[in-house]
Amino acid sequence: MNKLSGFFIVFYILILQACNMINPKETIPTFIQIDSIHLAPTVPSKHGSTSHKITDVWVYYDRQFLGAYELPAKVPVITEGRGQLQIVAGIWDNGLSGTRAKYPFYTVDTFTFTASPAQTIYHTPQFTYRTTDTPAITYFVEDFEQGNGFAKYSGDTSMVRTNTPGELLEGDWSGKITLDTAATSAETITIESYSLPANQNAYLEINYKSEAPISMQTRVYYQGSWTNYDIIGLKARDNWTKVYLKLSGFSATYQNAKFRFIMSSSLPSGMNKATVLIDNFKIIYFN
Repeated sequence: MNKLSGFFIVFYILILQACNMINPKETIPTFIQIDSIHLAPTVPSKHGSTSHKITDVWVYYDRQFLGAYELPAKVPVITEGRGQLQIVAGIWDNGLSGTRAKYPFYTVDTFTFTASPAQTIYHTPQFTYRTTDTPAITYFVEDFEQGNGFAKYSGDTSMVRTNTPGELLEGDWSGKITLDTAATSAETITIESYSLPANQNAYLEINYKSEAPISMQTRVYYQGSWTNYDIIGLKARDNWTKVYLKLSGFSATYQNAKFRFIMSSSLPSGMNKATVLIDNFKIIYFN
């Protein structure tokens, strides 16, 4: 081989390498399809209902964050061989789609799979309420099955228990407020007060179905006096709706305080009667 031929061979190899650098081989992902999730019961007497409104999944591959996806989700994973997804349940803080967050009181779903480039693998994540974490978790649940944890605070009427068919979400009882022209307003408050640790996650979960808007407040006993603070206003809903209300901002501001919770509603203008239905009122926090 003469020197000129050798030069052209080397030149050709360099050109091929350059082409590969400019147009690298495309890596094809495996797709994980998540259409729905399942919240499984753990200890019903402690954690209450498994009703939920999990709207998103936060996905990790071998503990590396891939992204947050609204359900149903198609998650591309670029990998080879076997690997594991970690899937975290996502919710809307305070019922607002613009405040999507990981929910800290559900367990993490793990899913091991073998890469199949360009193929779709279907998976239904399964979550439960956490039970054995450090720090420990406290659950206060009012499902109205054994009694009524609410009392009249002000207004014309208060919350009572109902077992009327059509007024129940699940179980045998729900909470009910009836508004009419003789009783146009209601403010009902938790009988018990709660200590929410500072700098820890804390949430209020509630299911409701209402013909009138609801105002949620917390009544805080702090430095010797009680003061009321607004949490959120909830729109009237024709169907049962789940919301997660974040409380950790209050507990961080008012450390070592006592908290009670108020639900208020008034008869809407132009209506002669309105019903407010409540179930699965839960206060959950890390100790």
